Formats: sequence, structure tokens, C-alpha cells
Amino acid sequence: GIRCSINLKVIANFSEKLFATHVVIKVPVPKNTSKSKIKNSFGRAKYEPEQNSIVWRIKRFPGKAECMLSADLELVRTVRPKAWTRPPINVEFQVPMFTASGVHVRFLRVYDKAGYHTNRWVRYITKAGGYQNKI
Repeated sequence: GIRCSINLKVIANFSEKLFATHVVIKVPVPKNTSKSKIKNSFGRAKYEPEQNSIVWRIKRFPGKAECMLSADLELVRTVRPKAWTRPPINVEFQVPMFTASGVHVRFLRVYDKAGYHTNRWVRYITKAGGYQNKI
């Protein structure tokens, strides 16, 4: 068979006091992938044939941390070889208590005659909308 290697390095480019949660990195692989041997520094990674991707899940990714993934793929020869278009790597994540824009709530007043009691607490969260990286 044909062999293919993937090496991926991911760096959390935010304060080491924070961490990303629910990190899912989808690395596309050719449709004719038959076997995969995956090594990763943390989290869980596995080849998911129905998505034609290696799906890497990390529960907590600390700020300033680096993660590595390496995969050796074995591809099946096809009757009519077709060039692989290499779709983008897809990344989903959340970073609690962080605003990528830097916007912060400084003052908020609630006008309510019914005697509503407020709690002084603001929850910030940064969530990846549709983050893709073309390879």
C-alpha cells in the first residue's frame, strides 16, 4: 500500500492562567485510508472513517501549552487515482473567562421595581465559530 504521514503541532496562544475546553480538532485524511497509527501528547485521537478524518479530542488545553499529533496512514491503491484536494483542518473550542476582542463589562445597572436582586458576576466565554486552517 501507499504510506502517508501527518505531523501536527497546536499551540494555545493565550494566558497560561486560562484553558480551552471541549477542544475538537478534525484532521482530514484521504478517502482511501485503510489503517492509521496515531500518537498524541495529550487528549484522545482516533481515525473516524465515516468523517474521513482523524478526530482529536482534548478536554482541557492549558494556555501557552503545545500539543503534538503524529499519524502514519496506510492507503489502499485505487483503480483511478485522483488528486486529493486536502480540505482544511477544522477546530472547535471554548475558552471560559476570556474575550478574544478584549471587551469587558465595566458597569451595569438593572432598573426593576419588583425588588429583583442581582448577583455581581459576569461570565465571559470565547467560542470558536467556524475555525478552519487550510493545509
